[in-house]
Amino acid sequence: MVLLSQVAVADVYKTVDKDGNIKYTDKPSTESAEKLELREINTVPGAQPQAFPQSVPVDSVDAQSAALNYQITIISPRNDVTIPVGQRDLAIAINLKPELKQGHLLVYFMNGELLEETTMNNIIVKDVPRGTHTVVVEAIDENGRSLGTSAPIIVNIIRPNIHNNALSKPTPK
Repeated sequence: MVLLSQVAVADVYKTVDKDGNIKYTDKPSTESAEKLELREINTVPGAQPQAFPQSVPVDSVDAQSAALNYQITIISPRNDVTIPVGQRDLAIAINLKPELKQGHLLVYFMNGELLEETTMNNIIVKDVPRGTHTVVVEAIDENGRSLGTSAPIIVNIIRPNIHNNALSKPTPK
């Protein structure tokens, strides 16, 4: 730790050689070296990982649901796909084993927020905003208990930047 703190407060010097080349160093090589005052380093905290629905242990009272564990695989879109500018909607399709039982639902999430609860193996999300999104699908029983969760996938949406051209055009005279 002591060594790290010494590095953090090390001086930086600027020298110019006879050919006009600038050199920066922590040890001045000539008397003409200029000691620089550096600004504090800007830092940005890292993004916090998002919590996704986790499987909740099922009470032993509901033995039928306890014995059932759905295997959910998101088959479309594929992981880390980039959706092009012209595609406004996002279709999400899953593969589910075994078949969904009566009273059970599939719950679709994007970025940890509920998109839809349905019995369908596919949905369409309208006008997804640009950016990187995480999609997860979970199967739940009639009491809301988790019976299986898909692996999360990443979807990158590209949207054009809209510029107000009126501001950049000269006004007619």
